[in-house]
Amino acid sequence: MSKTMLLYRNVTALSRDEHKGLRLAAADGFEFAAHTHWLPVAGVEFYQASRSYPIVFASEGQGDDEKITAILLTGLERDSNDYVSNDMQWKRDTYIPAFIRRYPFVLAGTPDNTREFTVCFDATFPGFNNKEGSLLFNEDGSETELLKNAVQFLNGFNNDLQRTNQFVAELRKLKLLEKRSADVRSAGGALFQIQDFLVVNEERFSKLTGSQLSHLHKNGYLGWIYAHLMSLANLPVLLELHMAKKNQLES
Repeated sequence: MSKTMLLYRNVTALSRDEHKGLRLAAADGFEFAAHTHWLPVAGVEFYQASRSYPIVFASEGQGDDEKITAILLTGLERDSNDYVSNDMQWKRDTYIPAFIRRYPFVLAGTPDNTREFTVCFDATFPGFNNKEGSLLFNEDGSETELLKNAVQFLNGFNNDLQRTNQFVAELRKLKLLEKRSADVRSAGGALFQIQDFLVVNEERFSKLTGSQLSHLHKNGYLGWIYAHLMSLANLPVLLELHMAKKNQLES
């Protein structure tokens, strides 16, 4: 599954004719995100996200086909989000990533055209119905304010992700990313290993030339690197969340 389609189970193109009477009611909680241990993140979110989540980079493929994505770690076990409580609420006083906030809408492209996108939605989201909630289209077929705002958010987030891809390309060009594994220990002594994620190599970063640092700063990337490095201090925090949720389930 594409990283951009994580969480989505039935991506459906939105049609002003077919879905003219479709309404969206607010869903109670974050059940749709309870089973993901990572989320794509845009660089502009690094500052806020670094206060609560470890920000790392994930790699898939090899050679010219390798794809590297900036992600938030939200869990220590596959299919489990430790920031979503057992009653399906997001951890209080924690930044909610844009990837979550855009749901249940998404922009979807086609393999042969990556520049044009169609507004889609997850048809399995329980908030969609024809009786309650806010309409997506007006009587004349025009978009309601709800849908206009959603599309504006989607476009902005899509642009932010594209800029983040450029940031990752710059990190690769400077050979700053290295694969790493980490042993994380909780205050209670529990040990957990996180394997094969990518981080910025601080030694290589410290040896960049003035012109290279100036280029990163000019593009807004320098602060993103610092936020990423600072966020790694949240690995023990994530472990504490994981252990607390696990203990609650077992009690």
